Amino acid sequence: MTCVSVVKMDLDIAPRRRGGHGENPKRTLSMTRILVLSEHFLPACGGTITWLLQTYRRYEPAEVVVVAGEHRDAQLVDPTLPFKVERIAMSMNEWDPTAPASLWRYAGMLRHVLRSCRRYRIQQLHCMRVLPEGLIAWCVRLMTGRPYLLYAHGEEILIGLGSRKLRWLIPRLYNRAAAIIANSRKTKALLEDMGVRPENIHVIHPGVEATAFRIGHDAGLAIRQRHNLGQSPVLLTVGRLQRWKGQDMVIQALPRIVKRFPDVKYVIVGTGEDHAFLQRLAGDVEVQDKVIFAGQVVDGEQAAYYAACDVFIMPNRQIGPDVEGFGMVFLEAGAAGKPVIGGCSGGTGEAIRDGVTGIRVDGENVEAIAAAVIEILADADKARAMGEQGRQWVESAFTWESIVDRTRQLALTVARGV
Repeated sequence: MTCVSVVKMDLDIAPRRRGGHGENPKRTLSMTRILVLSEHFLPACGGTITWLLQTYRRYEPAEVVVVAGEHRDAQLVDPTLPFKVERIAMSMNEWDPTAPASLWRYAGMLRHVLRSCRRYRIQQLHCMRVLPEGLIAWCVRLMTGRPYLLYAHGEEILIGLGSRKLRWLIPRLYNRAAAIIANSRKTKALLEDMGVRPENIHVIHPGVEATAFRIGHDAGLAIRQRHNLGQSPVLLTVGRLQRWKGQDMVIQALPRIVKRFPDVKYVIVGTGEDHAFLQRLAGDVEVQDKVIFAGQVVDGEQAAYYAACDVFIMPNRQIGPDVEGFGMVFLEAGAAGKPVIGGCSGGTGEAIRDGVTGIRVDGENVEAIAAAVIEILADADKARAMGEQGRQWVESAFTWESIVDRTRQLALTVARGV
């Protein structure tokens, strides 16, 4: 869902409590106070942001303080959340702490986090990325002894390893962490290849608020009417417009798909740096009348776009350090009861049950992408079965409650020093 929609949904589920008012006194005495450190946070969007929000909103308000990067619209969101949010300058042109500009930014972040640790009696830090967040947490550990937990997603690790200096630093930040949460077994293997101790890595997949994607037929019909889709077969991609997500490969596959399904439409939800390139590409292969750029959707409409489509497709591929570490959108589509097509790179094998909830393809092979689309569109029974299997799988294995339970248990183990 869009991040604005997640906030609205959360406020319907959780009471708006701030500063620990109304919590159980016994719970307050026994709880672990956590500072969550993340450069990226609401009202920006992204899988990591959703993971943070869906996990820590389920804690008691007095348990969690989020220290996040600045955003011009932060004042519209922060007061509505059930935990304390503090904003600091965190963005930097490069993560290398030896660069003068970056060093000053790191120093400012460290001062603020140390003050917050004292003010809120923080017992451990949870960092959404290894850099810049993990470096700050490591410094806090050296200075105060407070342990930290690191999340690992995949892409940010490969980006960091592209630097000679960071290639030395990143494994050390992971090995100094009290525990690591990897979003997939693929990411865990990447960490192990760097020399991170495997016994310290815990695979916890992100989850899905499945009920949010079970919406009525009318919502999907409204999207079809808005974009004049009629009864056409609809392919959908939700994600930032970046080359490694694979929107360009779907566009190149469309001429082959059109030969079998002349009325097919391809709806792209999201914004990004590849927007103009994708528009030109659609014109170059003469399918501009088949491609609809919906932009960034708001107010809960992402679920409606899933309802409107026949197949969700994101044939991701690795390009340099850019890789899909897991793929929450495949689970969202599954929760909506839709068959999915994804690339074989990264950790998508843990978000797609190949041949059961969807099909994994070579994201660099236009023919394979077209063949997978045609296979699903040509067999309504198969498409329906894949969608239903996807829904059941998400509801049984990817609930946020089970993910939060595992995260809490890991934090408790860290607190005990086990």
